[in-house]
Amino acid sequence: MADVNLQLVREFFELNIFRVLTNWDQEPWREHAGERSPQLFVENPQPRISEEVPVVLRPADLAAIERAVVHIRAWHADRFYPSVIESSPVLSRFEADEASSLARVVFAHQPFVTILVISELPVSPELRSRSLSMLQHAGVDHVIEFPQILKDLLDRVSIEGNYGASVTLQMLRLLKRYKFIRNQQLEFSFVVDPPVPVVAPWVEVINEPVSDEENTPT
Repeated sequence: MADVNLQLVREFFELNIFRVLTNWDQEPWREHAGERSPQLFVENPQPRISEEVPVVLRPADLAAIERAVVHIRAWHADRFYPSVIESSPVLSRFEADEASSLARVVFAHQPFVTILVISELPVSPELRSRSLSMLQHAGVDHVIEFPQILKDLLDRVSIEGNYGASVTLQMLRLLKRYKFIRNQQLEFSFVVDPPVPVVAPWVEVINEPVSDEENTPT
């Protein structure tokens, strides 16, 4: 799953016209121990400098990002509640991460930000705010939720395109081509409305006796 996450995030930045370099961990035992996963170094060749970039990024906000180290912690099984962040040591030291030191060399000591790709933030405003505060305290500058990445990829993938060089993009294209995904949303075309009954439902009717007055002709 980690390789699929990495590929989707990489292509998300590439389709948004970023230069992308993958930083592969040279010590495979770390990933099995849950300590490290590959990062991406991304650079925007034509950034649109903005006065303020939100902490939670949407695809439209990427234009204001010039350089970044991208960490991928999708963890699709759950949202990033404060309890999840507290219980995970890999979410507590982004500033001290070796990728940050390498990024200074890759980016020739030019300024960069740290972006964390996660599954989803909590829905509750209070829990959402706490999670973001904890991630910022750990050295994260910006967060991107995975549904935003998938939606942007689906918006950009054309059913007439040919993405043979990319297994992930070709799969998204086929899902759109055969209408398993509609309206560039993650809505699967399964029947959700109740079926129309073939036989009309039986309704009990109470026959009340007719009075003599009602039978008398006028």
